[in-house]
Order: sequence, then C-alpha cells, then structure tokens
Amino acid sequence: MAKAWQIWADEPQAEGTLVKRAKKELPQMESTKQLVRILRPLYKPGMRVMDVGCNTGHYLRGILKLDENVRYTGVDAYAHYINQAKKIYRDFPNVQFHVKDVFKPLFPKNPADITYCCNVILHLPEFRAPLKNILASTTKVSIVRTLISDRATIVKAVEGDEFESNGEPKRFVYQNTYTPGMVRNFAKTLGWNAEFIEDEYNPKVLASEFGKLKANTGTNILGGRQVDANIIFNWKFIRLTRRG
Repeated sequence: MAKAWQIWADEPQAEGTLVKRAKKELPQMESTKQLVRILRPLYKPGMRVMDVGCNTGHYLRGILKLDENVRYTGVDAYAHYINQAKKIYRDFPNVQFHVKDVFKPLFPKNPADITYCCNVILHLPEFRAPLKNILASTTKVSIVRTLISDRATIVKAVEGDEFESNGEPKRFVYQNTYTPGMVRNFAKTLGWNAEFIEDEYNPKVLASEFGKLKANTGTNILGGRQVDANIIFNWKFIRLTRRG
C-alpha cells in the first residue's frame, strides 16, 4: 500500500510534463543540460550509466547526446512510469528499465560506472538509506541533485485538504532540504567524498514554463530564485567519488 507521501503511486499523471520530455514533445529541462555538462568529462564510451528515479527516462534524452549507444539502466519505484519508458525507448537496444525501490538494494552485484539521481532525494522521508543504496551500486562516480542549504528542513507540502486525527495530512509531498555537512559526513562514513556544485539555469526559461506548461503551479522564479508556493528551492548538484 502506498504511503501518504507517495502521490506518484496512484497519480501517474502527476509528472505529465516529464513524459512529454521523454517523448521529445517538450524541450529538455535546465537541470538535464547541466547534468550533461557535469558528466561530459567523466563519461567514457562503454561505461554503464544508471538513472535512479528515472520516471519515464526524460534525462536519458540528454545522456544520448553524450553517446547515442550509451549502456543505460533506468530504475523507478513505480511500474506505470517504467512501462511507459520501455515503450518510449523500445528501439534502443542498450537501454533497459526496471522497477526498483531506492530504499532497498539496487544492483550491488552488478554496479554501474556512473549513477545519477536528480530531483528525487528531496521527496523521500530521509536521504541516508537511499544514498547508501545508490553508492553501493556505483563503481566510479555518482551525481545527485537535491535541495541543500545551511539549515536542514523537513517540509510536507500538503496535497488536498484531508488530515488524520493526529493532525498529519493524508496526502503530501516531501520537499526536504539537507545541509552540506550532513551529506558530506554521511558519505564519508561510506567511503565517499562529496563535492557540491552550484545549480545553473536560465530563469527566463523556467519562468516561461511555469506560465505556459504548468498552469501556474509547480516551480516558479521569484527574484531569480526557484520557488514552489512559499518554499525556496536551493538546488545543488553533488558529485560523489570514492575516497583514496
């Protein structure tokens, strides 16, 4: 049974714009462009790449610009996204998709050279178990994009107006922010270094999409910063590499 924060379990339409990006009906996200820039000096032909929380494979459109024959594996917790991804990329022989829960082991016996997990960690109840599982399935480098700031916050963005008797919302989305120290120190216990990279984006593009594609919902730009309703999104990319 889906938990209160797993709105994607029974609302596959919740990420409709990502499906359109995977189908090339909409342009790549700004974060896709930066991910490709980060991976370009790291990726070598023949490397295996894993996308954790892949949805329908929208980030793969950018990865294919690095190598149209990339050995790619996408994993997501929700079968309806994986099934759509398999149809969208059915003509790519080196691309595969699997239903996997990031709170459980992924492919520790068959790890990828490069893994990435973008825009997922913030929506999970906590980051430690997922990050441990991602790194356990990585041999060289992992790239994570999530919310990072000087103060950690656990935020529940309420969906609907129904609440449990204890005051908890019946449906919500986590929008959690962690500090660099939290991530760095935990990664260190696993034998990895964490380097933080400033998020880069064209605010005009995001503002335009907010108005045209999202019907005035979702991420907007206010004073040059990304916001979702009353929450400021302090995105960072994290490059994780093995220590020593």
